[in-house]
Amino acid sequence: MKARGNESNRARLKLIMNKEIIPKMELLVGPLTRECIEFIMSSSRLKQIKKDQYIEESGPFEDGHLHYLYSGIAHSFYYHDESDKTFVTRLWKKDDILFDVNSFVNYEDRKEDIQMLEDGELISIGHYHLKSLLNNSPQLLTLSTHLQIERETYNKFYQHLLKSNVEERLSLFLKHNPTIINRINKDFIAQHLNVSRSRLSTAYAQYKLNRDH
Repeated sequence: MKARGNESNRARLKLIMNKEIIPKMELLVGPLTRECIEFIMSSSRLKQIKKDQYIEESGPFEDGHLHYLYSGIAHSFYYHDESDKTFVTRLWKKDDILFDVNSFVNYEDRKEDIQMLEDGELISIGHYHLKSLLNNSPQLLTLSTHLQIERETYNKFYQHLLKSNVEERLSLFLKHNPTIINRINKDFIAQHLNVSRSRLSTAYAQYKLNRDH
């Protein structure tokens, strides 16, 4: 049964890669060689992940992966000992790429855990396979640059969001993530916005009232 499941996963991976992911990559970097595509296929794994399951835990850089979130919602977070608080640094949704660029480029330990907040699927490629891919296909370095720019842009947005009042934080968050609030536990959203759960509930009630009038 396990072999049959693996075959099914490989067939789905090939279909998703050929129909969706490879065309998106080629829009950014130009046509990929057959050898490059075959290496990507052979190095990647399609995984079904259950709600609450960890995708990655903090640790050595070489244990890190690049993940393409094909379906579901996940969050990145870390625990701060001094304040005894958990900080949710990002919520991820379909088509997002979960990747610690700094750890990969600078060989630094990864400091955050990544956990699924609902059932989903992702496509993963490990650290050393990714290094080999970039070494053998330099045109793909454009993707690394693209991810670095995306992370910097998001970090600026997130810092701006945290400087806003609670109502503006929620409004900005919902503008970019209109459906997430109805799909996951709101505690994670409160942690991401750095507000209490009760304060989030009050702000969300006011948001819905303003929206409906």
